[in-house]
Amino acid sequence: MTERNSSRVRRGARAVPALLAVAACLLASAAWAQSGRKTQKPLPLPTSDSTKQGESSSTARAETKKDALVSFVVMRYDDPIIGIDPLARDGVASSFRQRLGQSVSVAVTDAGKGRRQDARERAKAEQTAYVVLFHLDEEGVGMSVTDVDSRALVLRTYVYTPKTADLKYTDTVYQRPYQDTARVGGVRIPVPTRRATRYPSQHELEQAARDAADRLLSRFQITPPQDR
Repeated sequence: MTERNSSRVRRGARAVPALLAVAACLLASAAWAQSGRKTQKPLPLPTSDSTKQGESSSTARAETKKDALVSFVVMRYDDPIIGIDPLARDGVASSFRQRLGQSVSVAVTDAGKGRRQDARERAKAEQTAYVVLFHLDEEGVGMSVTDVDSRALVLRTYVYTPKTADLKYTDTVYQRPYQDTARVGGVRIPVPTRRATRYPSQHELEQAARDAADRLLSRFQITPPQDR
């Protein structure tokens, strides 16, 4: 009986180091896995809201191009008028483009500066878009080169058809007294001037640019956007 017990003790003693070794391996594996999880951060997955937002934005862009009834490529006439602030002149052309782009039925592309020949060449290269040449022009004889009367400036637009570059439409818009108004319940009311002018007729010219855009839209049987 004594020999049998001592044999069991010896076998148990020999088994202890093996068990300790296995336990050490398991602990090391667990520690390595834990450290690996800490260092290797998973990439963030898009939430359902962000996914829907991304899908809606891309879909909106596609629908905008698909639903556009008319496409305009707008080119500004490259003939700077001496005596007029270039920034203010850019603001007039920008008002024209922005007014066209307010309509959901119109796609607008800015083609930079050019002249009539440039506009015709661009129209020949277009498949469906009409090329619009926007010209801030002087009207009248005997105007001083260095002192331009901004009240005598007019806005001319030339529209060229795609592929053929035929002149489809031309228009001249004159300035009118500036009306800075807003709508309250569908009724127009005057509001204070929002910003200072760079020259006396800047507001009138930007208003005339929007008028020119509205006339162009109407020519293509598109209802101009309502003023807010």
